Amino acid sequence: MKAMLPALAALLLLCACSGDGQGAADPQEAGSVTVTHYSPATELFVEYRPLVLDRRRRFDAHLSRVSDYRAVAEGRLTVELVWPDGHVDAATAPVSDTPGIFRPLLRATRAGQARLRFRHVGTAGESVHDLGMVTVHRTSEEGDRAAPPHEENPNRIAFPKEAQWKLPFVAQPVFDGPIDRTLPVTVDVRIAPDAEAIISAPVTGVVRTGSTVPSTGMSVSAGQGLASISAQLGGGEDVASLDLEVSQARIELDAARREVARMQRLVEAEAAPQRRLDEARTSERLAASRLDAAQRRRASLGGGGPGVAVVAPISGRILHSTLVRGASVEAGTELMRIGDPSRLWLVVRVPEAQASGLGTAVGLDVFVDGQRLDLPGLRRVSSVGFVDPATGTAEVIFAYDGSQVRPGQRVQGRLSTGEGRRGLSIPASAVLNENGTDVVYVQVEGEAFERRVITVGGRSRDRVGVTGDLRAGERVVSVGASVVRAAAATPDAFGHGHAH
Repeated sequence: MKAMLPALAALLLLCACSGDGQGAADPQEAGSVTVTHYSPATELFVEYRPLVLDRRRRFDAHLSRVSDYRAVAEGRLTVELVWPDGHVDAATAPVSDTPGIFRPLLRATRAGQARLRFRHVGTAGESVHDLGMVTVHRTSEEGDRAAPPHEENPNRIAFPKEAQWKLPFVAQPVFDGPIDRTLPVTVDVRIAPDAEAIISAPVTGVVRTGSTVPSTGMSVSAGQGLASISAQLGGGEDVASLDLEVSQARIELDAARREVARMQRLVEAEAAPQRRLDEARTSERLAASRLDAAQRRRASLGGGGPGVAVVAPISGRILHSTLVRGASVEAGTELMRIGDPSRLWLVVRVPEAQASGLGTAVGLDVFVDGQRLDLPGLRRVSSVGFVDPATGTAEVIFAYDGSQVRPGQRVQGRLSTGEGRRGLSIPASAVLNENGTDVVYVQVEGEAFERRVITVGGRSRDRVGVTGDLRAGERVVSVGASVVRAAAATPDAFGHGHAH
């Protein structure tokens, strides 16, 4: 971290809120009003001098997206004074030369109480910030007296918007509500049962394939022929006797064909009845059948005869294969395993001591190398069943379609039970441990932060329960907290900004 400080300090000095000179009337001085306000889509941090009748006032409005705290770099910002009778004083400005900053100049046409409202319209739609009722003073002297005094707060840490926009930074609200109970668990990754199949040899014989031998990694479709098994004959058959059988059958077929030709000539010469020709043709067909059977028996003895087809029962990829063309296999031998590695079961193993009191599991977080994985569409298949005496664990199963984890992996997880207590919780990433003390950095204004000491309780998915100097709705830095800490460590180098 020490090596980072000079570079961060230089960046923040370059990002200091020096302005770009646009709309130089009424520069911001000590006594400016500062307001931080959130809409569902944007954060508004605005500074302005107290409003005075017929005096132009410049609003230095910093607009950030709540989703990622990047600068709003397009669209137009309108500031409005809405009077009780419906009259509106308004001024509109585009984004300035500094992305994220809008500087509308507004002149109030009346004195008294009016509602101050900001409306940004851009490509993402409209975002409205209603800051409530404000006072428009009759004279500059009244406005000066109403200006808040400038006070340095030693507990505040300055971190300018321009730096927040250039660095990874997010602040999220402290939540007050139920905190789920979670358990650390081990998770085994398997292919879903209906997405995997084992293909075994249907008979004892010799493996026959086409020009391409099915191999590991190949994609196959349900019903696709992959190979065949030519069944081998038993019963003491030998090559010599089968060769003799083939020769005899061939001789018989040749003789039958000659007899058919002879009878054909006699019938044509009316020297023999048609019945004799029909009988000769029948004998020829029988001889051809005997030859074909003998040849098939001879081929089968060597594994070359007609085989039993090996067909893919499901679509997927070949995960493992022992198929070798010409290899002899026994009936029931595993030839290959087919599956879809994107259809997975995450089998959670709950220790026996915790399984008995575990209610319905409602969620699972999976971690690889300490990083939580985003597994969209994760769904529970089964709750705790029986305890396996061999492993001393019970299984809870979640289904997941994707490739963030792979079959055969064993990873760590946290199982959410849906049971717990009510309390404050924050993103786990917001907690920093400083010399054994857990702390967070709270965004008290748009550019001002405070360090708070907390105590961490139970963890629920990516949030942790906390107690300490925090209130619901406050925003803690969940991304970039270490950079805010660096700004606190070198306040002179990082500049005082607007932390007053």
